[in-house]
Amino acid sequence: MGELAEVEVQQQGATMIITINRPEQMNCVNDKVAEGITEALQDAEADSAVRSVILTGAGDRAFCTGMDLKFAATHGSSSVIIPGRGFAGVGGYDFPKPLIAAVNGYAVAGGLEIVLNCDLIVATEDARFGLPEAKRGLLATGGGLVRLSELVGRSVAMELALTSEPIWADRAMELGMINRVVPRERLLAEALSFADKIAASGPQAILNSKRLLRGSYARATERIWQLNSELAIVTMESSEAAEGMAAFIERREPRWQRMEDESLS
Repeated sequence: MGELAEVEVQQQGATMIITINRPEQMNCVNDKVAEGITEALQDAEADSAVRSVILTGAGDRAFCTGMDLKFAATHGSSSVIIPGRGFAGVGGYDFPKPLIAAVNGYAVAGGLEIVLNCDLIVATEDARFGLPEAKRGLLATGGGLVRLSELVGRSVAMELALTSEPIWADRAMELGMINRVVPRERLLAEALSFADKIAASGPQAILNSKRLLRGSYARATERIWQLNSELAIVTMESSEAAEGMAAFIERREPRWQRMEDESLS
């Protein structure tokens, strides 16, 4: 995809490594990132030689900090949502092969939602996880609010969603949100270790194991995904969301008004 591509893809044995390459923007997602991830995952799904996929971010500060709000303010949030696949082409898509997140630094907002749609999660010691959308008048509609309570329980999920405060990697591991916490220099090696173990197992057994584990959960949450889609539209079209994004771009605190109830009845 070229040296300056906003999504870089490389193959290492039976593993595809997808890297969001916007380190100066904390790897936030614009249309090129969403399209690049989608294209890479489509290639991985079609290639029988690819047994698993690692998702990571370039640089030292962040895995991904979610939607590029400056981009979304001028182009609309729909530009980073791929039809049938959700946020960044992965947030709402049940990719059939194992997905491994290698989290370097911040994984917040849509970045955490990408992580939560992965099957195995390795993080650096300084990684942080959070859903700060409410601070911007937004809603975490890329699957975070649907999946989080399954992993950490209702009380902790409520804390993350309602306070917008992130947690460190060691706390995330205590809660069962992630699988490994490693020094930064070991991050990719640990993710590749998971991938190698997957490649050593029966391909169909791996696919069917994931399908069964994810399928039982999907059936139980079918209605909540429908509600997620409905609330996503309501929230993104609200004046509160417009004010939250404007405040972010202008680097000021949001000026919340007593607005009319724009939620679903």
